[in-house]
Amino acid sequence: MTNGFRAYRVALLDDRRIDLTQDWLKGYELEYYLHYKVLALGYRYAEVPVWKRYPQDGMPTSKIRLARDYWSLLRPLVLLTLRLRS
Repeated sequence: MTNGFRAYRVALLDDRRIDLTQDWLKGYELEYYLHYKVLALGYRYAEVPVWKRYPQDGMPTSKIRLARDYWSLLRPLVLLTLRLRS
C-alpha cells in the first residue's frame, strides 16, 4: 500500500465525497484513506509492478515500524468502516 505505485485519475480529487483536507489525515492515513475511498466509490485504478532493491548494508528496508505506526495504518479502515469520519 505504501509503495506508491498506484495510478488514479486526477478527476477523483474533484469528488466532494473525498476530503483530503481533514485534520486526521497525516502520515500513512492519507494513503490508506484515498485508496479506501477509491475502492468504496467504485473508481478504477491501475497498479504498476516495480522492482525494489533493498540495501545490502543492513539498513532498514522500510520506515514503517509496527509498534509506532500501527494506528496510522489501521485508522482509516476503522474510522471509515464505523462511519466516524468521511
